[in-house]
Amino acid sequence: MLKKYDDKIGAREFFALMIFCIGTKYTDSTPILLISEGLNASWIIPIISGLIILLPVLCLLSLLRLYKNKNLLDIIYHLMGKFFGFIIIFLLFSISFEYLAVSTRDYADIIGTMFYLRTPMTFILFILIAGSTYIASKGFSTIASLCWLAFPVLQIVVVALVIMIWSKLDLNYLFPLGGPGVKTILKQGVYFTTIIGEVILLAIFFPKVRSHKQYKLGSFLGLLFPILNFSLFLIIYTSAFGYPTLASLNYPFHQLTRLVQIGRFARNVEALFLGFWVIASSVRLAIYLYVAAVLLGYLLRLKNTKGLVFYISIMVFLISLIPSNYTSYILTIRKIEVHTFWIYFIFVPILLWSIAKLKGEYRS
Repeated sequence: MLKKYDDKIGAREFFALMIFCIGTKYTDSTPILLISEGLNASWIIPIISGLIILLPVLCLLSLLRLYKNKNLLDIIYHLMGKFFGFIIIFLLFSISFEYLAVSTRDYADIIGTMFYLRTPMTFILFILIAGSTYIASKGFSTIASLCWLAFPVLQIVVVALVIMIWSKLDLNYLFPLGGPGVKTILKQGVYFTTIIGEVILLAIFFPKVRSHKQYKLGSFLGLLFPILNFSLFLIIYTSAFGYPTLASLNYPFHQLTRLVQIGRFARNVEALFLGFWVIASSVRLAIYLYVAAVLLGYLLRLKNTKGLVFYISIMVFLISLIPSNYTSYILTIRKIEVHTFWIYFIFVPILLWSIAKLKGEYRS
């Protein structure tokens, strides 16, 4: 029996959406940030971050159950008032937009540095943003469905990569397991909750999910799977290159694909992985474009948020052209970003839940 189309998604689509938001970060420059702090024990950091963000997620799920059809932005305004609510939502928009611009330039830099050295950066950025804008313009339900359709294929590719590279790994590089020390790892685990902050951010789409139960299931699976994936690939990177070499690489995933050979004569297999990676990256950027459009539309009280996607993509394109030395940029701005934004993702859900408790909302 066919289900009536209601423009809403289920747990599996929301799970896939989370995978594309969080679970693909191990393919860009994010691992370098963890490796520079956690050294050979960097694989432990995402697990600690997942445990730390569990309390904010539970607080958020409790609020979403209480207010039923309200999304995160509605709840913020309801509990914080217009003035403070506007400030908190504006901060969320700023975080999302900044991350979108940085990620866009990051992906364009990967393509230009690793594969198309003679292609102008402007052209690469234009193609990347144009593809993402087209996907984002189709709306939330279409993006989520696309994520679910692409997810199995991309996972097959990832599993194939792990199998083909496994014989080249040396697990002795993981020792000593403590890395820089327990205190440092725990501290970085707190900071790097930023890399899984989308589990909070995507609550702006709660009314688009068919039920609270499906949203909860999608959230927990969409948090667990990427964390395990991230930790696995940090183990693989460390085992494949060793920490001293790994610390000098900007894009370990793509360096890893260059180690793959199929038979005696099949070389340059990384081009195959690049194709799937570009698809995943375009979908991921489309999600962030749509998120930024929804947040900006909410701030400006606009009903048609799809129309904002085009204007935001133009701003992202122009901003992405600014950093001439992206490697220097990532070592400074991205570290500040990671060491600052965790405060938002951990404390805002807890603050909202506490205010709701103090106001007696749970008794009504």
